[in-house]
Parts: sequence; C-alpha cells; structure tokens
Amino acid sequence: MFPRRFLIAPFMRFSIRQTLMLRASGLAVLLGFVGSTVTAVARENLTLIPKWSRFQGELVSLKFYDNPVQDVQLKAEFTPPVGEPVTVDGFWDGGDDWKIRFMPDIVGKWTFKISCSDEENRGLHNLEGDFLCTAPTGDSALTSNGPIRVARARTHFMHDNETPFFWMADTAWNGPLKSSELDWKDYIEVRRSQGFTAVQWVATPWRGAPDGDANGEEPFSGTEKISINADYFKRLDQRVEMINRAGLVSVPVLFWAIDGEANPVHSLPDDQAILLGRYMAARWGGVCGAWILAGDGDYTGDRAARWKKIGQGIFGDRPKAPVFIHPKGKSWVFDSFRDEKWLTAIGYQSGHDVDDATNNWIHHGPPSRDWGKLPHRPIVNLEPAYEWQPSYSKNVPISSNHVRRALYWSLLSTPTAGVSYGVAGVWGWDDGDRATPGYPAAGTPPNWRESVTYEGGEQVVHLTEVFQSIDFHKLRPDPAVLIEQPGDDELAKYVAASSAADGSLVVVYTPTEVRLKINVAKLPAPLLANWTNPRTGERQDVLAVLRGSALECPAPDAGDWLLVLRAKKQEPEPTGRR
Repeated sequence: MFPRRFLIAPFMRFSIRQTLMLRASGLAVLLGFVGSTVTAVARENLTLIPKWSRFQGELVSLKFYDNPVQDVQLKAEFTPPVGEPVTVDGFWDGGDDWKIRFMPDIVGKWTFKISCSDEENRGLHNLEGDFLCTAPTGDSALTSNGPIRVARARTHFMHDNETPFFWMADTAWNGPLKSSELDWKDYIEVRRSQGFTAVQWVATPWRGAPDGDANGEEPFSGTEKISINADYFKRLDQRVEMINRAGLVSVPVLFWAIDGEANPVHSLPDDQAILLGRYMAARWGGVCGAWILAGDGDYTGDRAARWKKIGQGIFGDRPKAPVFIHPKGKSWVFDSFRDEKWLTAIGYQSGHDVDDATNNWIHHGPPSRDWGKLPHRPIVNLEPAYEWQPSYSKNVPISSNHVRRALYWSLLSTPTAGVSYGVAGVWGWDDGDRATPGYPAAGTPPNWRESVTYEGGEQVVHLTEVFQSIDFHKLRPDPAVLIEQPGDDELAKYVAASSAADGSLVVVYTPTEVRLKINVAKLPAPLLANWTNPRTGERQDVLAVLRGSALECPAPDAGDWLLVLRAKKQEPEPTGRR
C-alpha cells in the first residue's frame, strides 16, 4: 500500500460541521503549529511554520482501543532539509484523538512520515506530508534563539543558535497542578520581571500534592497496565505553554522519588513508569524545556539501577533537551550515573540549612571537587536553601541573606551554568491557612501571592543581570585568585572566586564586608572593575591599593558584595594610509 498524503492546513479553528467531515475522512485532520502570536500561512500547498515554533499534527483513529496507550504506538519521522531524520512519539489525547508535536530547528522544507503499530488503522498509519520551516519570529529569548541544549563545552547550556543560556530557575513544584489559569498567569509575569529564566514543577502526584491536580484529576489509574487520563494532561499543557510564552523554560519533574504511597511511581513496574514518562515526553517534547527525571530521591545501590533503566527507557532516544535527576539533600550522583548518556546535566540539592556543614558542602563538597571529572556535564544546585523555609538545625525561617550566599556560592563553586531558587509558599502553592500536604513539620507557610515578592526573589534580577552581562560560561572555580581566604577562619565568611582560562574575567563573591586581596597574576588587562550590591543591584567603582603581588580591594560597605574584574575590550588598530 502506498502512503497517503496529508492534506495540510494551518492550525485553525474549524466549525463543528467541518470538523465532523474531516474526522469522517480518516485522514490527518489538522496540521500546523502552536506558538506564541504567529499565524501560519499556506502558500504553494505548503504550511509555513516558523523555526522553533511547535508543529502539531492532529489525527483521528478509525478503530476503538480499550486502553490506547497500551494497545497502540504512534511515531512520526521528520526529515529536515539537511541532516539526519528525527523520530518522535505521538500520543493519545482522549477519545479517538491522537497528536504529534515537534519543533523544527532548520529553515527549509521538511517531510514527515507517520506510522502506527496497528497497520490496519488507516487513520493513524502510513501517512506522510511536508511543511516549510521559515525564519524564527517573536521577541523572547526562546523564540529568537531557540530551545536550550547542553553547550559544546558541556559545562553550561546554550540556545539552539549557540547563544549561552543562564539557568535561573524558580521552584514551583505544585504551581501547574494547583493553580488557576489567572493565578498562574500572574505568577509567571512576576517571575519573568524578577529575572528568572526557568520554572521547575512536578508533573505527577507526589508527597506535596497526593490527591492530584486542583480538580481532583489523577494522571493515570491502575498499576500493572496503567490507563492515562488525558484531561489531566490537557490542563497541564496550558500551564506549560504559558511558561514558554513568557520566555521561560519549562522544567517538569516527571516523578517524585522518595519512598512512600504518596509518591505513586513506587507502585509502578519499570515498564509502566517508562510508558508514563514517554507519554509526558511526547506531549511536551515540542516546547522549550528541560527535564528532571525524578525528584528528591536516593539514587544509590538498587535504586540507582532502577532509575538508570527508567531514564534510558524514556530519554535514551530523545534529542537535545537537557535531562537532570534531582537527588535528596547533600547527595552526589555523578559517579553512579557517570556512564548514563541520557543524563546530560548534573543536579544536586544542598538542602535547607545555614549551618557550617551545609555551607562547607556547597563550597568544599563533591560538586566543587568533582566538576573536572569526565565526561563533563553542566552542574546546577537545583535546591539550595529556600527563603522563609524553617532551617533544619535552628527551625527558624531562612533569610534572604542566607539564600543569596547559597546562590552565589553555588554559581562559583563549579563551572558557572546557573542555579535555582525557592521560597516557602510558592513551591507548595500554599494559601497561608494550613501546612503543605506531607510537610507538617514545616508549619504553615505564607500565601504564595505574598511570598512570590519576598526579598530574596526580588533580588534575583540583580544576579541574573550581572551574569548575563558577562561571559559567565567561561568561569571556572579558581581559589588561586585570592591570596587570603577569610573562610579559613570562619566558614560563613568563605569567599568564592572564579576566573576564565583566557584571563579575560574574574568574579569574586564575599558574603561579608572584607578587604579582598586579589592575586595580581590573575588580573585581566587592561582592567575594568566594579562592585555590585546583590541586595540592590547598585554598582560602584573599585577603590584598590596595590601592595606587592596583591591588589587590595575593600568592600564598599557592610553586607555581601560581588566583584567583577574583566578585560577592557581593545579598539581595533586603524588601517589604511596615514
């Protein structure tokens, strides 16, 4: 049988009568893209889809299946104008509806072929088509530069056009699950204005949301052979699209990995966890995102073996988007997962304390010791101390001062790729009247609308502005920048320093007012220098004294400060006759 052609049309709304006629045809009913504000235009029988927008194909099954996700597999192979074909999974979207989502990344004519494991289903099998990918449109970093990838150096992230991407994620574990559409819109706008570039959230029921989403919907039922609830995921689709429309990266945690009935992944056989994970990857693979396979887990021993199998099953054939695993506090997964190629980034959790042990773990623990090991991967503290969360050792709310220390220390203790932030009230999407489910010992957190504007979150914009204004991706930890280390006498006063290997940049963070002694041999030349106040964003000139091999730089005032030393760009030599 020869493959049947798709009748391609822009993504649009059809009347009920038109829809019924198209559905009855058994052919591909809708093809086009779902993007920000772009409108596809059909020209010369080709649908025009802007680069880095979402292609969406909607199909109608001509057969009924008792359990579609178990009974049928749908795939599409996309062939670009140049390069190798890309294969993606399709997914069941309720009733007899199926969808395929894909993001083209090369301008030119693409072709595609759709196949189904049930070759007798003419609505899903042996279909083909084409479209024309045009220049990108839109004005956000994502629509202008593309989705994020691991950079060639494998120590930071970049957009698809190789523009460096600075990871500054907020933690809204329960946000998409529990928010109303209006509340989520308000939240996203606040975080965008505060300089955040990504949002971490949990995609399935977990300890903090054991009863599913705000409507009481669960993502699946059953254990040995699960059934998918498409309505649950349709609601999440909307939240994911709102994240991307604001220019932020969506970072779903597919499963929560702590033992216990409140985290249902533990009841699933490995093959069913893989099936559920691939379903989510198919739904959200056409958006600008990254992935966290599992959250807050112990990934050692037999547990590591299980998550390696699940991770390989979900992401082993997935292209490009970064994949993390999120471990429990002060746990380091690099050695256990060193050979897992699907795990393209290393995440860690320094935890919710401000004691010396926690401080030392950030700037002298495994991340700071192991970052040079091969194979290189971007390293991100996915869960430093949450603002206003009760600290483990003292049971008092963690202040913005301690939050900033954890953020800046984390950024400069490994090759700089980014960091994540969290605040009580927001991560649990709390109303301020009761404890977050599963966390009674933490007391009653504030309402998320209050804590989303707490001091530490508001100050993130200053951090993002500084690092995005410099070649942050060149930075590597470099203790030799300092002739004296104040943290030798008191860990809370540890000064973190990084430099670029080409001598063009030095960045130093001090949590307290000190007189820094910078090794002259490490200074860029000719030199531009300034202090930034992490609390206000104010920038000040550096007043320094040269004493032998040390450039002494007193901090301008009390509190923490960031010192940036960079090489002044040279003007090109004049050419031509004199």
